[in-house]
Amino acid sequence: MKKAAQKSAERGFDESLVRLEALVEEMERGELTLESAMQKHAEGVELAAFCLQQLKASEQAVNKVIRESDGVLSEMELTLPEEE
Repeated sequence: MKKAAQKSAERGFDESLVRLEALVEEMERGELTLESAMQKHAEGVELAAFCLQQLKASEQAVNKVIRESDGVLSEMELTLPEEE
């Protein structure tokens, strides 16, 4: 496991998302050196992958809970209301 991925796992989803948002803000300001921007981009890619993995795992867990709680063996997909 890469160091950034391991740190993400230790941080958890919420802290990883906060770190990802901070990296994006830093990069959007445009004040970083090329080397620093590339390092932050690489960290951001790993954080985004970790967060996506966690979201997918959570969705599967919610789908499973729905399936198990209603007693039917068919899987029900999680549907979220659309935001306006």
